[in-house]
Amino acid sequence: MTNVSLYTLEDVLHPRSVAILGASRASHKWGNVAAKQLIAGGFPGDIYLINPSVPEVLGRQTYPNLRAVPGHVDLAIVATAFNYVESSVDDCIAKGVKGIVIITAGFSETGPEGRKREEALVARCREHGIRVLGSNCMGLYVHRSKLNALGMVFPLPVGPIGLVSQSGNLGMYFYAQAHLDGLGFNTFLSVGNAADVRLPEYIQYLADDPETKVIASYIEAINEATLKEVTHEMHARGNYKPVVIFLSGATEVGVRASLAHTGTISQVRPDHDTSLLGSGVVRVVRSDELFPVAQALATQPPTPAGGKRIAIVSDGGGSGVASGDAAIRAGLEVPILSDETQQELRKLMPARATSTNPIDVAGAADEDPLSFAWLTEVCLKDPEVDGVIITGLLGGYRWLLSEDLGPREEAAARELGRLVREYHKPVLVQTIYARHDIPALKLLREEGVPYYESIEITCRAMAALSEVGQFLAEK
Repeated sequence: MTNVSLYTLEDVLHPRSVAILGASRASHKWGNVAAKQLIAGGFPGDIYLINPSVPEVLGRQTYPNLRAVPGHVDLAIVATAFNYVESSVDDCIAKGVKGIVIITAGFSETGPEGRKREEALVARCREHGIRVLGSNCMGLYVHRSKLNALGMVFPLPVGPIGLVSQSGNLGMYFYAQAHLDGLGFNTFLSVGNAADVRLPEYIQYLADDPETKVIASYIEAINEATLKEVTHEMHARGNYKPVVIFLSGATEVGVRASLAHTGTISQVRPDHDTSLLGSGVVRVVRSDELFPVAQALATQPPTPAGGKRIAIVSDGGGSGVASGDAAIRAGLEVPILSDETQQELRKLMPARATSTNPIDVAGAADEDPLSFAWLTEVCLKDPEVDGVIITGLLGGYRWLLSEDLGPREEAAARELGRLVREYHKPVLVQTIYARHDIPALKLLREEGVPYYESIEITCRAMAALSEVGQFLAEK
């Protein structure tokens, strides 16, 4: 067969019917967990369980092989032992499936021979238009199609982020962060060896997905030129969405480990590599930055024209100093504010306060936590300020000083959300109480204002908003 059109990811990820090859009665096996989740998740189409050894799994009839299935099958998920993968793919081709997710490992990550076998499988599938996801992956989750075919059970909080991960473990880590932080994902595409479908195509799919606002990815190799083509095409079509990637291979050890993990052949890209700046793709270099940065990109506007000038509003000298250092390290600017802005700030603070930037409120928040919002508005009004970071104790005043301050903190949270909407500039909050269950912080979350425990991560998230703003300004 030649000149066959390839099925799209829209075809593959929104199937009318799914078959799990390697469905199992053993509760710890991938083929049992995924089948259980697919059924429990309310997938609306037909589900076929394939196992030649037993007549039923999970109380459902099994079929000895895919060819024995009476109905049409759009998506096949292969979780068999390695020796049965190739015959399973033969069955998939004969059955006319649109996509195959190969969970089974043992291909390109094992060396040249495994790579050849993987490439041959993909080539045969492509002759029939069939797309291959994986191999060596942990499945996928697509909220829009109620398709949960993941081989492990963990919380799946729903939200505006689409995740593409070459690591199942790291994917679960990002979901665990989301579960704690109250913002979730709509998609988890575990790509494994990425033998056929690769990151640019996943990005294009998520760009067209109505539930996705931000695309996040852990990936072990990229092609900068291709990624830039994808973001420029997104922008030209009017559906650009920020992309944030945690890219491995910053060292020789990382490059070596990724080859063993997924067979990925990559080059060293040190932390200070700037090749993606201005591309519409934000690179983070730490695993604990990916979700917080995606959270900021999903909820806050980018800085105007990609500006880097940040005002820091601090209720303690140390927080202001540390935030100033972290902002500069993140590539932001912390300029001395104009005389006019400083005059307006001083009206709202005690005489001993510092108005230059970072701003040390010197007890103003102790008197009334709403001063955080008043001071933030003064800064946002200044055309020479592109965004505001609030740092310190917001949320904790009701514990530190008086329960009576709780409602004022909650009012401040609501007001900060309003200010972002009015001034179209980002506001991020760093608070030592980020891990605590506090009404004011819940309200911040409802208002779409992210808050973080780490000063450094807060500044990295603000820098990402500047990077996206720069990309949009240059279009």
